[in-house]
Amino acid sequence: MHILKQLEPKHALTEAQKQMYASEKLMNFRWVAKVAATYSPYILSVKDLADQKLFSELAEIGQFTELAYTNAVPVQFLFEHLNLLMNPKFPLEGYNALEGSVLVSEFFGKVAHLHGYVAYRPKTKQLVVATSGTSTAIQAIQDLRTLWHRHKSRKGLVHSGFWQLYKGIRPFILEGIRKGFEEHKDIQELVITGHSMGAAVSYILLLDQILVPNDLIPADLSIKLVAFGSPRPGDANLSMYYQELIGAYRRKNGDDAFSEYLVKAYNDGVPALPPLFLGYRHFTLSPLYYDHMRLYHIPPRYSEYTSFHVDAEKSPQYPRGGHNYYNGRDQEKLLRRLGWLEKSLAKDDSCWEEAYLQRVRKHSR
Repeated sequence: MHILKQLEPKHALTEAQKQMYASEKLMNFRWVAKVAATYSPYILSVKDLADQKLFSELAEIGQFTELAYTNAVPVQFLFEHLNLLMNPKFPLEGYNALEGSVLVSEFFGKVAHLHGYVAYRPKTKQLVVATSGTSTAIQAIQDLRTLWHRHKSRKGLVHSGFWQLYKGIRPFILEGIRKGFEEHKDIQELVITGHSMGAAVSYILLLDQILVPNDLIPADLSIKLVAFGSPRPGDANLSMYYQELIGAYRRKNGDDAFSEYLVKAYNDGVPALPPLFLGYRHFTLSPLYYDHMRLYHIPPRYSEYTSFHVDAEKSPQYPRGGHNYYNGRDQEKLLRRLGWLEKSLAKDDSCWEEAYLQRVRKHSR
């Protein structure tokens, strides 16, 4: 134990970090990590490091993932004003992967008003489907509905709350995907992404519509799943069925036709939920672990563990970790700035830029 403590150096908080943590309003599930997550006996080290290219790619997709949380300002407005909103102090500062992207559709689900959108990235020729994580109390109730629901495939059981949320957005997602392929003929890859509950819903979308034979997805299309901080979506049988579908898709379209990345993070307890003793399992057999600006491959035999000791010096950028600090970004900062933008637009939509900057200056004092 003494050795493990040495592997995790403590960092004194800077004044900026103290202010950042004092400003937290969202749950970061660090307490869940302490009471529900168990540390893997396997220590991650340099030999498990993912390459920088993958880290950068997932961090870029994460920008689209985080944007799905906005309920305050319509996504259409954000996409129409990307160039301005990516300037310093504005909400999308640092979200450079969004540059040049085109909104295809935005939707709110019939169940708990779950938000998401579909966008096209011309630079990468990707169609991105992003689903929000939990952002309201009524959505949190769906998270707690852990009773089993038999999946329509009859191959296993799925979390009943996630299933209901997915059914509420399914027609809108399918319409958005169809519209994306109709409007943009050069799409080479479909990216399905979500954070937290949105990640679990993304898995269900893959099971229900994307990986099964259908007329929605063009032949030979590359598919990529990027799931950040996902809870467990179903049981072991459904996980096996998911892997069977991936195998069939790869046999038909090539080994590189499907890629999946489930990213867990230091001090994030959400991937430990619902607990193993209830029969829940993750679907990805080789997940990733985000720890202080580094990304590690988790060996398959340790895939269900949520917490890992890391044999490496840590960056002190976000020393406490947690559910809202993936990809080297403070997600609450984005949502806080979007809230200021909403108030500025409501006050005077003709001078909203200066009204917004006034709020920034006010909160920076």
